[in-house]
Amino acid sequence: MNRSALRNAMRSLLGRTCRCGVPTLFLCALCAAPCLSLAESVTLHPVADTTLYETSPNNNLGANTDFIAGTTAGSAGQPYRNRALLKFDVAGQIPTGATITSASLSLLVVKTPSVPANSTFGLHRLLVSWGEGTKNGSLGLQATTGEATWTSRFFLLPQWAVPGGKEGTDFLTDSSASTPVSGRGSYTFVSTSNLVADVQFWLNNPGSNFGWILMSQKEATASTARRFASREGGANAPVLVIEYTVGQTQPPRISQMSLLGSTVTFQFDVDPQRPYAVEFNNALGTTNWLTLTNIAAQPGPTNITVSDSVTASHRCYRVKTP
Repeated sequence: MNRSALRNAMRSLLGRTCRCGVPTLFLCALCAAPCLSLAESVTLHPVADTTLYETSPNNNLGANTDFIAGTTAGSAGQPYRNRALLKFDVAGQIPTGATITSASLSLLVVKTPSVPANSTFGLHRLLVSWGEGTKNGSLGLQATTGEATWTSRFFLLPQWAVPGGKEGTDFLTDSSASTPVSGRGSYTFVSTSNLVADVQFWLNNPGSNFGWILMSQKEATASTARRFASREGGANAPVLVIEYTVGQTQPPRISQMSLLGSTVTFQFDVDPQRPYAVEFNNALGTTNWLTLTNIAAQPGPTNITVSDSVTASHRCYRVKTP
């Protein structure tokens, strides 16, 4: 087979991303396998959650196995508010540059008032940071430095714009998702464009990921409070299911190929946080690709140099990504 026929056969075999060169003494086909967009999903549990408790405004409840949202009833039937905070580590679990396509949050109600009032609960993206805290108990305990309470984001200072948080300042006015809640059981805030936007924002801006505040939309009505299992609740902990795609990446472009004696050297650029495999094949027309070397995921963009000692009459190379 002449060199022209070899090139044509290689293009047919390995596709349009193949680059072929002809060093002295043998044919070396350099090929970059394309990377496709892939749909992925990840299931997350909170990294922090707590309750803001109006009747005990300086108490923290960050270590409880549940958090509270909704209203309790005072001695005269008046409503007292409770709001829950929860945060997920999005950027630590999803690749940089991914596109979020779906996000849904499931919570488990573990306790209701003796005479409950049903209501719809909403999630609002928080605009300020807060401290989870380590206190527990049905009503919590006196907060210590850095713990969230009804009055403070980090006890004692800084405080919320108003006790319990102020819409438009401490959290977004519009809810990202809502769902009606009644008795015990599991409830899901199904994916919405706002939920997706929240998660995408946190992925792109991890330093501004302060989580959500969970509130009843009937805070003027008593007894809408529900206790939801928290991250300390084990198998009952909140679950955030995120679906995303990793954008299509251009195939690695092999360059700077050289032959010195029997050693072939070439280079290619790699994207961050993506592993690569360099493979070779000594026989055209077969699928017997063997691994020459694996390149671990790099923290940033970089250039990789690969060398190979060759004794075959010709050798073909390709670089693959997962």
